[in-house]
Amino acid sequence: MAPEPNRTRTKAPRTRRGRPSKVEQERRGDIREILLSAAHDAMIAKDSIDVSIHEIADRAGQSPAVVQYHFGGKEGLLHALLKRGTDRAVTQLADLAQMEMSADRKLRYHIRGLIKAYYEAPYVNMLMRHLSEGVPAEEGEAVFREFARPLADFYEVVIAQGVSEGTFRPISPPLFYMMLVGASDYIFARRRMLPALFAIPDMTDTLRQQYAEFLAEIVLTGIRP
Repeated sequence: MAPEPNRTRTKAPRTRRGRPSKVEQERRGDIREILLSAAHDAMIAKDSIDVSIHEIADRAGQSPAVVQYHFGGKEGLLHALLKRGTDRAVTQLADLAQMEMSADRKLRYHIRGLIKAYYEAPYVNMLMRHLSEGVPAEEGEAVFREFARPLADFYEVVIAQGVSEGTFRPISPPLFYMMLVGASDYIFARRRMLPALFAIPDMTDTLRQQYAEFLAEIVLTGIRP
């Protein structure tokens, strides 16, 4: 009986483990941004943060499992969306606080930027409340420290500067925070009331700019000596 010919075994390709390649990381990053943009668009369209993973995934052209994979679920996605919307604002606040300009000008620039931020993402405060409610107290506090504390700190610094320059009278930074954030949030969070109350069809960019200038003038006039 003739011996069997030698057979060369083909080794199965090894499964890549460890840190993903640069290409894989970039691909994952792109999908994360697509999902975040889809969540943003869904919330704008519904005028609510009450959107499902299925709605977000469908708008992004992905499966719900992809949301789970990249964010660990809807809460992780919402937290990432809030972070995306506030990271740039926090950086700008830090830069503005260090600029060589009067407190009056800093606050005016800030109010314009704040109104623009709420115009572009009117769901920010709703997301913050959602992520801080129904969780252990320390987790809720962590949300406010991460996303709201930088704004409160900025007001404390700029008000103190204005008082030292003689352009602002002494006022309470916490009360100022609640007043200004409330005035910035409400008009966009309740923009659907505009047609019924004022016959304004929609919140346009022109109206946004007009409101920013109006609010800045009212605020600055109110805190001057």
